[in-house]
Amino acid sequence: MPRTRCLTGRCLALLLVSAAGAQALPTAGESFPSAQVAAGSRRVAEDLDAIVAFSADISGLNADRAGRLAAAHLRAHLALLFEARELTDRLWGDVQALAERDGDRPLLAEALQNRAEIALQAGDYRRCEDFVGRLAALPLPHSEATAELFRAVLERRQGRIDAALHHGERALGLHRALGDRLGEAQVLANLGTAMRDRGDYAKALDLQLEALTIRERYDEQTETSYRNVALIYRAIEDGDAAAIYFAHALEAARRRAAPSLLAPILGSYAGQLNDRERYEEALLAAREALAIDQAIGTRPSQGLERLEAGRALNGLGRREEAEAEFEQTLELGRELGQREIVATALLNLAGLAMDRRDRLRARALLDEAIAGLEFSQLKPQLAQAYQLREQLALSEHDTPAALRYLSRRSALREEMLGARTSRQLAALQVRHARRDSEQRNALLTKENELQATRLHNQKLERQFGLLGIGALLVVLGLVSWRYVGVKQRNQLLARGAIELERQRQVLSDANGKLERQAAELYQAAISDPLTGAYNRGHLIRQLDESIGDAERHGHDLSVLLIDFDHFKQLNDLRGHLFGDRALVVGVQAMRQWLEPGDLLGRFGGEEFLIVLPRSGGEAAWQVAERICEKVGDALRTLDPDGPARTISIGLASSSTVATRRLEVLLDAADQALYAAKASGRNRVIRYPSPTPLTRGSVA
Repeated sequence: MPRTRCLTGRCLALLLVSAAGAQALPTAGESFPSAQVAAGSRRVAEDLDAIVAFSADISGLNADRAGRLAAAHLRAHLALLFEARELTDRLWGDVQALAERDGDRPLLAEALQNRAEIALQAGDYRRCEDFVGRLAALPLPHSEATAELFRAVLERRQGRIDAALHHGERALGLHRALGDRLGEAQVLANLGTAMRDRGDYAKALDLQLEALTIRERYDEQTETSYRNVALIYRAIEDGDAAAIYFAHALEAARRRAAPSLLAPILGSYAGQLNDRERYEEALLAAREALAIDQAIGTRPSQGLERLEAGRALNGLGRREEAEAEFEQTLELGRELGQREIVATALLNLAGLAMDRRDRLRARALLDEAIAGLEFSQLKPQLAQAYQLREQLALSEHDTPAALRYLSRRSALREEMLGARTSRQLAALQVRHARRDSEQRNALLTKENELQATRLHNQKLERQFGLLGIGALLVVLGLVSWRYVGVKQRNQLLARGAIELERQRQVLSDANGKLERQAAELYQAAISDPLTGAYNRGHLIRQLDESIGDAERHGHDLSVLLIDFDHFKQLNDLRGHLFGDRALVVGVQAMRQWLEPGDLLGRFGGEEFLIVLPRSGGEAAWQVAERICEKVGDALRTLDPDGPARTISIGLASSSTVATRRLEVLLDAADQALYAAKASGRNRVIRYPSPTPLTRGSVA
């Protein structure tokens, strides 16, 4: 919630905190000056409050009711300035009691608003709702508007987005009716965050940019708006734009020298750094934000900061430390009742359990996460949960369950793919539309000026026609002079038309760029980023269509399920980068021996799937034999002096299975691949043959 703070007062606070010395600082924050300032400010606030209270006593200020209220109000504002929240809440409680006694409604509203904000920052939502209810009951216009904004924030934090939008729209109308521009900006920012949670990124970006425009005009809370815009660009995977706005947010927060403003920006920026695998920097940013929020008592933010710290530790290979962070996050999320924090912590813990092959714990964590995510419809996390559940089912050889979760994830991913593409395009369109609107307004202004001049000319010409013959020479001179002016204005009109045509060309180029970006986004969405082969979701859909086509036209269809032999051992001995190179070289070799119309995709990890839509029997067998041999040759070029690197292939054709169903065909290929691996690897096994067929033989 917004509060305007005096810059001079803040500088005074920082000087006093610096003078307090290191003895006031907790050990956990010693590495971060910003956390030291936040921690030291509490002791300074307490000392300063004692001085003010003593001064009020000896000066006689507390001798009457009005004096006691004025002294309490001053002490509460000083504690608020130093962000000492426990002391601040107690002092505003004194102001509340005195204001209720004296019937001072504006001062009572101020006390209730500040206490509600402190409860919100501490994550005590029930207490916050109590203060908001009392605030709404006051017959003051600002009280109702502020209460509606608080309710919007509370509903959003507890996952009730529709209710949050309802209260936000009411708050926006009330603030606009009051002419409260900064309050309007705060409501716009909160509505934008709710729209981001719902997934409407274009609308969210428009609202956040509108809020930023107002805040830049007043130079108030610009750091928060920069962060909000950065989070939207991060959500639509525009990392470059997100990095620019995060840099603006960090610069603005450090300029204001307020730890409470810096902490949420650092926590969000840690997520951006984790996305880019800059784990050391992410860990440092998350821990600094956590140290600040622990010092000032902002509990909801601590959960998100511990999540990012855990992600960074996991990326650095420090699994036990990461698990401890995720466990603390889970406990805090459950205590606060914030579903997003709980579900994200459960997913990260499940991933660690799967790495340890603790399947029982992983299943319990994933089932709990999926139940919460399906209720709150947090789709990116839900897709991740389905993927982990599918991997778990495959590791347990539960093919029906794996296919069930694959189907759910594919449907959700298809929905998200269309949504993400449209959102990115919509976000680009918002930027171009705003720019185009400004240009059109400028051109319309020029055209209006020219039209006004034209009307003025016509009026003058009518007046000239009424002049007498005796003033003919004067009229001719004036007409000549006016002719020159009209000619100049016509030239100006011509230049305006040229500029308008140039702007239309710019828009046409922008539309072309949007179309290219849409094509690139679609290609990225159906491809494996490492090998360039189709990803699993797209390949499964194409295979399903090919099976239907084969059944309609009565021709055979075959699939080759391919596994790189001893791939885990290769990664352990030579490293993951070498393993990635082996996959890339292998896929390139496979492509050389496929025909147009054949499909190649990454089925999972080191497993790949080839679909031969019109091949069966001996033809498919020959293709499999050739690929097995040529991929082995290609892999040997990577490490000529090392052991031979080979692949195993399971072959299944639609003519050899009981029914032409996708899961039946994949299961048959999987059984054949298993037989090939069990028979010594580096070979092709065709379903349902139980014996290995060596290279060159006929099945």
